[in-house]
Amino acid sequence: MLELGDNIDFEKYLESHEENKHGQHIRPMSDFIESAMDRLHDGVSITGVPMPWDKTTDKFRFRDSELTIWAGINGNGKSLVMGQCALWMAKDSPVCIASMEMPPTATVARILRQACGSDVPSRAYGKKLTQYLDKCFFIYNQVGTVSRDAILGAIHFAAKERGVKHFMIDSLVKCGLGTDDFNGQKNFVDQLANVAKEHKIHVHLVVHIRKGQSETDVPDKFDIKGAGEITDLADNVLIVSRNLRKEKLRRENKEFDEESPDSFIRVAKQRHGEWEGNFGFWWHEKSQQWISKQVPMS
Repeated sequence: MLELGDNIDFEKYLESHEENKHGQHIRPMSDFIESAMDRLHDGVSITGVPMPWDKTTDKFRFRDSELTIWAGINGNGKSLVMGQCALWMAKDSPVCIASMEMPPTATVARILRQACGSDVPSRAYGKKLTQYLDKCFFIYNQVGTVSRDAILGAIHFAAKERGVKHFMIDSLVKCGLGTDDFNGQKNFVDQLANVAKEHKIHVHLVVHIRKGQSETDVPDKFDIKGAGEITDLADNVLIVSRNLRKEKLRRENKEFDEESPDSFIRVAKQRHGEWEGNFGFWWHEKSQQWISKQVPMS
């Protein structure tokens, strides 16, 4: 795993990119006829990079040129499960994680646990994983709030100079925008969607959800903090939540269904796919993985 770029001024990189961008946006209809006919005759095919779990493969994938929102209440696992997806995708689709809420060491330590399926991987395993992920897993080495131009510059750099196909931002609140700056949030999310299309990559953005009146309330996309346009502009919205009702019954030593999932990913929006709904998962403490069976993934 590598740092994205040593001593790169990403704000200046963004300025240079914008000055030298000469994309041809006006094109004849004939450029699109063949793909449009394929769509009409063959239907919308299931394309993109799948999540780590077999049961999700035919229902949801991360497609090029799209923006996915990962939303959830604090502590419900949105950053953790996004990182698990990053690890799964990295070898075939290079990834960069910009986790301004966690030091890089903590991010990499969690990825090591998820990769080996245990809480204390050997140093030999760590070295082997580094070799395996060399030049396909990058870390944006910045903790704390950064400017949105720095993030946009980092995405352009990662896509053009490092071949990154998935850029993960954790989180919106660390991108230099006020909690009440709804226009700023809308414009930034719009820029992220445009960058994804420009480079034919997938951008992932973590956002927060406000807590419900009850601790067992199930969150929805309408509970996302900030501008309403965040969900409007995104291609996909994933709601990550724990089964707090199950946890509450367990704490109170009351009867509960052991077979019920510990956590969920709800596909609350999928613009270019036909399926929306819930996936259930179970928590594997040692590996920090969300699993769909009784043993961690290897």
